[in-house]
Amino acid sequence: MTIRNVSIIAIQEKFSNTITKQLKEIIGDKVNIHSVTVKDIQRQTIAKGDIVVLSNNLIKGLVNELIPEECPIVVAKRDINYVNTKELLNLPPGQEILVVNDNKTNADETVQSLSETVFEHSYQAYSPTEAIPKTIDYIVTPGEGHLLPKELSNVIDIGSRLLDFNTVEEIIHLLEIDTAKSQIVRRYFKACVSLSSKNNEVTATDRTKNNRNVANYSFQDIISTSNSMRETVELAKHYAENSHTKYIHIEGAPGTGKSMLAQALHNLSDQSELPFVSIHCNSKNLSEMEEALFGSKNSSDSLGAFESNENGTICIEDIEELPLAMQKRLFQQLNDRQIKAKVITTSSKDCKELVKKHLFYEELFHLFNENYLKVPNLSERKEDLMPLIDNIKQRIQKDEITFKEEVLEFFMEYPWDNNVKELYDVITYLSLLEESPIGMKFLPFYLRSKVDEQKFIDIDKNKMIISKIEEHGFLGESIEILKAFYEGKKEYVSFGRYALKKHLEKKGHTLSEQQLRARLEVLQHLDLTIVRQGRAGTTISRLGEEFIEDYLKSHESTKGGK
Repeated sequence: MTIRNVSIIAIQEKFSNTITKQLKEIIGDKVNIHSVTVKDIQRQTIAKGDIVVLSNNLIKGLVNELIPEECPIVVAKRDINYVNTKELLNLPPGQEILVVNDNKTNADETVQSLSETVFEHSYQAYSPTEAIPKTIDYIVTPGEGHLLPKELSNVIDIGSRLLDFNTVEEIIHLLEIDTAKSQIVRRYFKACVSLSSKNNEVTATDRTKNNRNVANYSFQDIISTSNSMRETVELAKHYAENSHTKYIHIEGAPGTGKSMLAQALHNLSDQSELPFVSIHCNSKNLSEMEEALFGSKNSSDSLGAFESNENGTICIEDIEELPLAMQKRLFQQLNDRQIKAKVITTSSKDCKELVKKHLFYEELFHLFNENYLKVPNLSERKEDLMPLIDNIKQRIQKDEITFKEEVLEFFMEYPWDNNVKELYDVITYLSLLEESPIGMKFLPFYLRSKVDEQKFIDIDKNKMIISKIEEHGFLGESIEILKAFYEGKKEYVSFGRYALKKHLEKKGHTLSEQQLRARLEVLQHLDLTIVRQGRAGTTISRLGEEFIEDYLKSHESTKGGK
């Protein structure tokens, strides 16, 4: 009997991993189950005859051309994992509960599920354009807690939503699996328990098994407008084209694109026609990791990555997560055998520092570190931000989305701690809102909380500056000086000390040379002005511009209020 494939397509990797694990718990002994995100799908990813499961109807138009006509398509319907509702059930009846999901449609669906089953409470879906109501007792989110500001209390996370039972039945029907409904029900609830909040971490080993070991990316897919990224890409190309370069190490923070770079290296190398094998090392299941790397002693059919001569590139991701004993064994394997494949390792931590702390095997470090690549953080390559956004819009086929200037300015200032992956998730989330142009009020919770937090920081900073100037007793004169520099900079007019003195006199401030010098020294000390050499004179700094803009805006609004 031919074993059929189920291919899951989703926007977010988190969802595809969760659903893959759910289906494996239910029908994993009868079919092969694979998953892919929209950004990674290629024309050859889905095979003829696969049952295709889409995470929602919105992505159908994005991937339709990449799915063979012969493939039945199931659009997933989701339901909450009721195993995770114990905390809700223990609340006193009649609570006002706000339901937060990654978009309004999903929030509405979650409200419906909760209202039909945990009916003791009153639920309402959160809208990204509205403030959180003050009457709310609790906030419930199905695995989207990262969208919430960290300072919020009374948040109950009921875990990611799963495929509902009807969707599972539809998939089983299309697969023509002859299984009693009672058995499907038992396995469905077994999967719910397995994926409950205590057990719902999808391991790196699961991701490794889901991966069909295909290198989808080339260097053309990598955005490298910035100097820092361009240097990394050029060096990577050199390593890829050099057949003598066997070992390459890629270091970079999570979400910077190390896996993409590894795949591009493989596709440019002379081994590109051979398989690309990716192994993730941050799995807690060491026996499975050992089997993936070195094979199984108990089965001749289970070859390790280095036992096959058919592999073109072996990519060992997050190698710093391997235990020291396994790192040593890996070094001996590479050192003792003639490995034909190109071996790429990646790490999110500085392995050189780990060696100093005796947390990384030194000889293995030296073996890989001869050919070293550093992928910069997104905060270090802001020139790539707009091209990356355009690239993401093309990948998800949402070129029509536009952003208000205030949003683009915020994107440029925001640190993007989770790098390109975070940017991809944010742009994808915003694309599902079907709003354009997108303003600040549509940003996810946690981003908008950063905006509000920055406002408070700016207010406190301005209060401190005013307080420091007032210590010297000449706030009004200092404001006029900054206004003169501010207006002059816009008109490309510079002020020497004499011209500035005359300007202030027109504004009713008569100062001696010594008094003017004292005021300028204070402003310079506070980094509000920059003293330039020669006749260029003094000009206002960027901090000075921000301060005077905020000061004038606040005083204009005060006047308007009167």
